[in-house]
Order: sequence, then C-alpha cells, then structure tokens
Amino acid sequence: MRTAADACCSDGKTPGSGAVLIILQAKNLKKSYITDLIFEQLDFYIQEGEKVGLVGPNGTGKSTLFRCITGEETFDEGQLQISARHSMGYMEQMPEFAPGFTLLDAVMEMFNDIFAMRDQLRHLEQQMGLVEGEALEGLLEQYSTLTHQYEDLGGFSCESRAKGIIKGLGFSEADFGREIACFSGGEKTRASLARLLVREPDLLLLDEPTNHLDLESLDWLETYLRNYRGAVLVISHDRYFLDQVTNRTLELNHHRLKSYNGNYSRYMVLKAEQEMAQMRAYEKQQAEIARTEEYIRKYKAGIKSRQARGREKQLSRVERLEAVQGNKSMLLHMQDVSGTGEVVLEIRDLSMAYPDKVLFHDFTETIYKGEKVGLIGGNGVGKSTILKIIMGQLEPTGGTVRLGSRVRIAYYDQEHRQLNPQRKIIDEIVYSYDVNEARDLLAKVLFFGEDVEKRIGDLSGGEKARVALLKIILDQPNLLIMDEPTNHLDISSKEIVEQFLDQFPGTVFMVSHDRYLLDAICTRTIVLEDQQFMTYLGNYSYYRQKRAELERIAREKEEELEARRKTGGKAGKPVAEKPKVNKSKVRKEIEQLEEQIQQGESRSEELSALLADGATYQDEEKSRQLVAEYKQLEEMIPQWYEKWEQLQLLLE
Repeated sequence: MRTAADACCSDGKTPGSGAVLIILQAKNLKKSYITDLIFEQLDFYIQEGEKVGLVGPNGTGKSTLFRCITGEETFDEGQLQISARHSMGYMEQMPEFAPGFTLLDAVMEMFNDIFAMRDQLRHLEQQMGLVEGEALEGLLEQYSTLTHQYEDLGGFSCESRAKGIIKGLGFSEADFGREIACFSGGEKTRASLARLLVREPDLLLLDEPTNHLDLESLDWLETYLRNYRGAVLVISHDRYFLDQVTNRTLELNHHRLKSYNGNYSRYMVLKAEQEMAQMRAYEKQQAEIARTEEYIRKYKAGIKSRQARGREKQLSRVERLEAVQGNKSMLLHMQDVSGTGEVVLEIRDLSMAYPDKVLFHDFTETIYKGEKVGLIGGNGVGKSTILKIIMGQLEPTGGTVRLGSRVRIAYYDQEHRQLNPQRKIIDEIVYSYDVNEARDLLAKVLFFGEDVEKRIGDLSGGEKARVALLKIILDQPNLLIMDEPTNHLDISSKEIVEQFLDQFPGTVFMVSHDRYLLDAICTRTIVLEDQQFMTYLGNYSYYRQKRAELERIAREKEEELEARRKTGGKAGKPVAEKPKVNKSKVRKEIEQLEEQIQQGESRSEELSALLADGATYQDEEKSRQLVAEYKQLEEMIPQWYEKWEQLQLLLE
C-alpha cells in the first residue's frame, strides 16, 4: 500500500519530534517477486536537506526500492508516506522527442509551466495598458501575485540556470543546438540528469548518476549536490562520489536496511565496529547456549532433572542473536610474477589523429618496473586509444611503443572483446587454458553450479568483468594494461579488484574514472587534456592538490601582470612579454628529472634497508658513507620535486 503524506504525517514532521521536517518516510516495507524476497521490514526516513547514499551489492533491490518510491512498482506490505508540501524528482529514461528537438529544447521543456506564467504576465501587461480605475487595480493585484509566484519558481533566471547546468555536465555551447535523436546513450543520460536538476525539487532520487560522466563533470556534480538546498537520495557504486556528497548512508543487504550516520568511509568504519560487536555477542551467546545444552543433556534423566528442565524452558525463551552475514566475494590473487627489466614500457612521440579530429600528439613516457600509473582525462580524448595502440590493436599516426625485456602483458578491455560471446563460461576457460579445475577457478569469481553453463553473450557487464579478471590471472602477466577495470562492478567487487591491483607484484598502466581506485593504487598520474599530457608524481588526490596549486600560482601571476599593466604608464616600465618556451626541451628535462627521481627513491629505499641491518655497522667507514649518501638523497629528492613542478609550470 502506498499512502499519501497527509494520512498520518500531513505536516511533514516526525511525530512528536518538534520541527524536524520529513520529506519521505517508510514503515515496514516488503517487496517480493512470486517466491523471491527482495526486501522486508524496511524502516527509514529522509529529512529536508539530507544527502543520503543507498549502497549494497548488486541485485539486493536498491533500484526496486526507488521504483516503489516513485510509484512505478507497488510493494506488498507497509506504508510509504510522501509529504504533500514537498516536490520530488527522479532521473527518468530520456523521453521520445519530435525530430529536430535539441538539447536546449529538451531541458527548457521542464520550464513549460513557468513559460505559461510568463505568457500570462505579458497578457496582463497588455490588458493593463487598455484599462484604468478599478479594473486596472484588479489587474495590478493579479499581476503582483503572479509575479511573486513567477519569481519564487525562478522564472527570471531559468534560462541561465539551465545553460549553466548543461555546461556543468560536460556539454559545450555547440551542443545546445544538437538534436537529441543523434545523442549517444551517455549523452542522453547526462541530458536526462540536466532535465531533473533544473527544477530543483525538494527531494532528488538519483540512480547511478555518475555513469558516463568524465572527471570534470563529476567534480561539477559533486559540488552542485553538496550545495544543493534540497535532499538527495542516491544509489551509487562510486565511493569517492559518496564520500564527497553524502552525510548519511543506508545499506540494503540480506533483505534488510540499516542506517549509518556519515559518508561512505564513515559507514565502513561504523559497520566494521557493529559487526565486531555483533560477532562477539553472538559467540558469547553461542558458548552460553552450548554450556546450557550440555548441562541439560547431562542431568535431564538424573538427580538434577528438575533443574535441567528449568534450564531447558529458559533456553527456549532466549532470543537468539544472528551471526554476522557476510557477502560472497571474489578471490583474486597472484603471489608472484616473472621479472622484467627496469624499463617496462617506453612510449616515444606518440600521436593519433583521424581525418576530422586530432586526439593527441607528442606523447612521450617511460613506465618503470613496479610502477602503478593512472591515465585520466575527459571522455573521448583518446585514453582507451592509447591502450589499444600499446596492445597493437591500432596503428598510431606517429611515434613508437616498445615493451621492455621479459614483459608478459595482459589487457583488460572495458568492452570485453577478448571474450567469445558464443561460448559458455566454462568453455571460455577450458578452451583457452586447458585446465582441469575450471569449476574451482570459476568459483573464485563467484560462478557456482549451473552458473558456469551460462553463455558469455547473456551475461551482465559485471559478470563479464569477473570472467575477464579470471583470465588475466591465468595469463600470469607481469604488466597489466587495464581499461576501466571497475566498470559494472558493485562496491564489494571493486574493493576486491582494488586489493588485487594493490598486491599485484608487477607493473600496472590503467585508464579509470574510479577516483577511489586511482587514489588507492596509483603512484603516478598522467593527465590527457587538450591533446597535451601532464604527469603528476602521485595519486589522484595528489594531482588534484597540485593542479589547484598550479592554477592558484597561474592566477596570481596573471593578477600581478594585470596590475603591472595598469601601473605601467606611471612607472614608465612596459611589461615584458613572457619569453617563449621550448616545450620539447622542457619535456625532455622533465623526463630526465623523473628518471633521476625514480632512481633516487629506489636508492633511498636500498640505503634505508641497509642502514636497518646491524651488519652494516661492522664496517665503520662504509656505514659512514652510506649514512652520508642517505642524508644527501633526503635533501636532494625534495629539491628535484620542486624543480619538476617549476618545469611543469613552463608547459602551462
């Protein structure tokens, strides 16, 4: 049953709770499909202004719950109360539009009621010019009331707000006039999100809103939602996004819902604490039950039978605690890989262009043994193209790619083209690797029993990802080339992949939009933007920090130049033009400096290990030299980093 808010909560307040305003409240919800239970005994609420994340493994019913809230589906039991005084919006499937309907038309359509009010105001203005006296006063009163309503709805700023949101989601002004019918699936998703955001409902329901967004659009959306005046309930597997946006987390798992105060990272801490306390209480109760059952068994027929029967009755009334229910997770692990040379991958002056578009040019980079490098950038800039060139699937228009000695390479393709869609899962493993324990191997990536007979072409994106990851392990590579390795995976599976890559003893070069993964894994970040490449010697957060610093420095220099231009006439000193920079030479210096830093850090680690060994100090002269070398490196490495940052500024 789905009831209106005024059934028992018409004022939008929690009963007996004072002035806390509730937009949505659910009590004892249950949903099942014939014999399959989806969820039951769900109790939760959403308050004004809250930002709530809804998390849980794939298939637990998160999207089903959304459809129940919006009325697309009905639930079997319970009550769902929605405040009549609040508006609610959810990201719809892109509706069908007439030929010629543009992106701007599709978004501005959401203001049709405002445009009708605008037309009514124009009509009133015309009428006011034709009458006077009491008739004019009546029209003026109407006009004033309607103007206030129009203003409250944002009528004076709706066009600029719409254009700002469209641009924030990664579209350019050139896209405003493009026909919706020509959009890709990802573009339609972003357009649908723009249609929702422009009306600013009191409660936003968002189901995986970060799909198809590049990093710049993700940053924009996070900032927008953090500052959003209304409430947000969002389903997402993007842990970085949840950390940035949410202040409460609902977990749907094992048919039940639990609430945790805080964002995703805080939820993980609280959940671990609760599960630890639950496990201890359960184990304590189980031990007590075992002792009581042993007493009953021992004395039930003897002289203490009366006491035994009493304890048996007491035991029957004990409310049994539940054990901690874990989710099955993938077992991905590679203990060792064959060795490679120090240089694993060498890219020189790589360029790629099509007749109508240049993707990138002059990409020069060296990937060293043991590095884990992330390549990031906007959608369509050529990141996946670089990986395909490395794998020999595409020919570049210029430059070379060379693998180092003894490199065994494995490629994870986000479109899973390395899988045969006509084969069964088990055949894909048996035919490719000739292994006898294929069922045991597939169980490690959560394919059990009859699951292994499914056809590859019928699998979901997440299931294909699990098969592809198993094949990578069986390939025994020492260099992983990975294109969006966590796409289509739920959070628990992402964490397994993250752990696998973190512990992988070889080298990793990957493209990803998963900022949580980039933070956890990458030791270096390469950014492709405007056909140019910039390298940052750290993870994603380090890149964000350094980029902010570089932008601040550039802004301060621009302000300083502007101030000098304004005072230049008085001082009589014209502002010198910025000297031209030989960017090719600067890039070469940067490359040499990065190699110097790499070698310096490796040597520093070696010295640290030697100095921690007591045997080193048996040779006093040698130990003194090692200490001096270590101290010198400790002083020089920060200076090399500083010089590296200065050289990067010259490329700006």
